[in-house]
Amino acid sequence: MNIAPPLKAAPALPAPSLPVAHDVTIVTTRKFAQARVLGVPPEEFGIERGARSIRDCNYCFHEVVTKTEAQLIAEGFDAEQIKSLDDYNGHSNVETLARDTADEHFGGPGDSINAAARLVRITEHYVRMDYEGDGQPSLYQVITGGDQSEILRKGGRDCITPFDAMPFAATTPVPMTHRFFGRSIADLVMPLQREKTALKRGALDNLYLHNNPRVEVSEANAGPNTLDDLLVWRPGGVVRTKTPGGLNWQVVPDITTSIYPMMQYLDAELETRTGLSRQSQGIDANALQNQSATAVSQMFSASQMRIKLIARLMAEGVRDIFALLHGTIRRHGQSQQTVRLRNAWVAVDPRAWKTRDDMTINVGLGSGAKAQQFSQLMALANIQKELIAGGKVNMVGDRELYNTAAELTRIMGHKNPGRFFNDPTAVNPQTGQLLHPPPAPPASQSDPKLLALQARAQAEQQRIQSDAIHQQVKMQAEIELAKIKAELDAKMKVLETHLKATTKRQKMQHSQARHDMEVAEAALRMVAAGERHDAQAKDRECNCDV
Repeated sequence: MNIAPPLKAAPALPAPSLPVAHDVTIVTTRKFAQARVLGVPPEEFGIERGARSIRDCNYCFHEVVTKTEAQLIAEGFDAEQIKSLDDYNGHSNVETLARDTADEHFGGPGDSINAAARLVRITEHYVRMDYEGDGQPSLYQVITGGDQSEILRKGGRDCITPFDAMPFAATTPVPMTHRFFGRSIADLVMPLQREKTALKRGALDNLYLHNNPRVEVSEANAGPNTLDDLLVWRPGGVVRTKTPGGLNWQVVPDITTSIYPMMQYLDAELETRTGLSRQSQGIDANALQNQSATAVSQMFSASQMRIKLIARLMAEGVRDIFALLHGTIRRHGQSQQTVRLRNAWVAVDPRAWKTRDDMTINVGLGSGAKAQQFSQLMALANIQKELIAGGKVNMVGDRELYNTAAELTRIMGHKNPGRFFNDPTAVNPQTGQLLHPPPAPPASQSDPKLLALQARAQAEQQRIQSDAIHQQVKMQAEIELAKIKAELDAKMKVLETHLKATTKRQKMQHSQARHDMEVAEAALRMVAAGERHDAQAKDRECNCDV
């Protein structure tokens, strides 16, 4: 009988482990490069003699004196070479010391303990030379350090790099013909300021001598205490002399009356040279007395002409700055970015600029003040209105009308024209469709000539309606005038009737008075006649008695 071996028990399986959850935070960091504009002090910049512009010069340099030893090493310069350079303190530069009013260049941040914070001077040279030896000179950047102008190294290579253009832009308020360096406002006014200083000091010296005159003392009139009394100067002091009136004061004449007109003349010349008058600054209250608004406006415009001219000249340098920025972004821009431009998010891809060859940077011409610009733009708007009314819709469209409205909004001081007008070219970034499409055209398209005829007929109808309204207004005015004339005639008739009645009544009263007077005169004559008759009768009686 075969006996089977006993079965072994299966090993127990381990219990399944529970999954472990973790909280993970993923941080993504992106580094965006950016172009910067740095103002260069004039004492840190140099250019070859005879140069007329930076763009065409053969050599210029920039002394960088604001970087520390640690910053230069972090940029990749050779550490041993940077540490061997001397400290920079700026004590040898006259312009730097003149600008330093708080002793900033005395006792820098670096010392023997913290050498990494010491300032080190390096110089960036931009020179056109035949470095490759092929007979074609090109522009190179050469970086040197220290007083010995030792060429610095990065990554074991000399810092000699080809460059496309000079990375500098310069401007001057008063350019000199065929010269790179122009003149500043200080150059224009410093001679006059020195003259004013001399005149003012002369006036003050004259006042000092006039208020403190010298005294003449005759030896015959001076006593033993006279000089001591004169040397002790105090209000109400006593001077003892041998004889009365022995002191003769040497009075210095007052010449300030001739100095003040000259100072006023220099002030007027300063206003002419700078364009800043007291009237334009608002500090002369008497300048606006008894002057019309037109005269005041002309005076302000004339005083601002030189200021606007200087601003226009300085804008040429700003244009060069933007040209350099465009070139820098064009060469080094490698990704698309979304930026906020004119109150809208716009996608900008510098990689598409590499084929751009027709870009122009426009500088404002400063054509008048806001009131003048507003009137000119309104004239353009009226022309657009007339073109649309005449059927010339091919010359003026929605975009042109929006541009006019946006420019009017900007002149009025509002930066966002979208608050008042809809941009006809605005596109929805999600759907790619216009946000404000034009209204749908009618079902049947008409002939452009027919539309022009309809527009003319409509204009003619409007003219006829306006003429009818004018005639109606004229008729109403004539009717009102006739009513007023009739009322005046009626009043005149009433006045004439009343005058006639009054005249007739006065005549009747006058005739009645004449009749009464005649009756009275007749009665008086009768009385007189009776009295004479009685007298005669008495006389006859007397004669009879005799």
